[in-house]
Amino acid sequence: MKRMGALVVVVGLLAVGLAQPQLLVNGVDVPGATTTLVPDVTYAPAADFARALGADVDVDLGGARVTLTLGAAIVQLALVTEAERVEVPSPAVVRDGRARPGPAALWHDGEAYLPVKAVGEALGGRVAFLTESASVAVVLPRPSLSMRREGFGLSERLVFALDAPSRYVTFHHAESGVLDLRFERADPLVTPALEGRSFVRAAVERVRGSSEARVQLAPGVEPWVWSVPAGNGMEVVVAFGADGAAQEPIATVARTRWVLDAGHLAQGGAAALAADVEGELTRAFVDLLAGELAQAGIDVDRTRTGPAPVPLADRTAMGVGADAMVTVHLGDLPRRQVRLYVLDDADAAGPLDRAIRWNAESALERAGTDALRRSILLRLVTDLEVGRGWGTELARALGATGWTVDGPVGAPLAVLAGAAGRGLFVEMSADDLRDPGAAGELARALVSAWSALGGR
Repeated sequence: MKRMGALVVVVGLLAVGLAQPQLLVNGVDVPGATTTLVPDVTYAPAADFARALGADVDVDLGGARVTLTLGAAIVQLALVTEAERVEVPSPAVVRDGRARPGPAALWHDGEAYLPVKAVGEALGGRVAFLTESASVAVVLPRPSLSMRREGFGLSERLVFALDAPSRYVTFHHAESGVLDLRFERADPLVTPALEGRSFVRAAVERVRGSSEARVQLAPGVEPWVWSVPAGNGMEVVVAFGADGAAQEPIATVARTRWVLDAGHLAQGGAAALAADVEGELTRAFVDLLAGELAQAGIDVDRTRTGPAPVPLADRTAMGVGADAMVTVHLGDLPRRQVRLYVLDDADAAGPLDRAIRWNAESALERAGTDALRRSILLRLVTDLEVGRGWGTELARALGATGWTVDGPVGAPLAVLAGAAGRGLFVEMSADDLRDPGAAGELARALVSAWSALGGR
């Protein structure tokens, strides 16, 4: 009997040692939390944890990363398969392109697990271990919501500002011309109803623990909605455009081939996580820009059609033989401000020589008459004045529509070398890269500026 009693005591001690903490997220119980994967670190299954946070989650085994999206906040974690390696990636946690403290996510038994403290704090929450209940509590802040109207020249925007990230959903009722936006867990500040040119009335109210905004659109107006990070929170922007019949038609430039490049720095691996925000923003923007330019009769090629990074040499080579090239990048800029760069001859002589050789090799392999061959070879002469002239005309065209333009400035830009100087390097803010209207404005300005050059 004594031996049995001792056995009971031992089993009881083991049960206490194996007990796992209860995870509470905003008061909701999340199953599966464990400290057995990594000693002294609470991990939770990605799907259930993200659901409780109100975030969307994407697990990319091939890219070895997990991405959480809550409103405009994007948190990315490196994903490892061995618990001993959770501290190896640097950075292991990134929010909106900035490194955050914490270990990597862990793939275990066919499922991704996330470090609770690192993810909760990356989203602005408070994380605490409650000793008396052996539980881990994650509390995300309740965002405060305000509304303002902004105007840029002939354009107009409604901006909904939140001091913490929030999931939001939109409903556009085309028949009634009403746009509804719902911000989960947000507390509306006292904001008066607004009136504008593109909308009749916009108002915010509290509904069942969240905030709802209703925007009555003016007749014939179509809304565009996107979100951007802003400090520790975010802004949801509603821009307005007329329907297709009322839009200014884009000019036509036929029989012209342009290459569009979505700028990025990532070359793969955990160290490239911080660059992914730029890569995804520019890729989505370039896709919109390509669609706008196609309306002008321009044949458009893109250096990157998927999320995977493309080596700089491959992007540069795609510009060979093109009439023009535009590379778009994320810049630390305010809204509706761009920086323009063009290829500089002095520091880019080496890449230019290689570009000419690439052009020559491809040209000489093609059969044709002497006149045709001569016409091709004439295009091998590097014409930096095209880039400079195009940039100058683009600055004028954008300035006329209310944009602030820095440049064009000459720089040793290898990505433009393949186009032999017939290209532009464009930096824009994250806000404008998320704006479908900005893609249309840039397309019109690019075509107008190209036409002013005589399409040379």
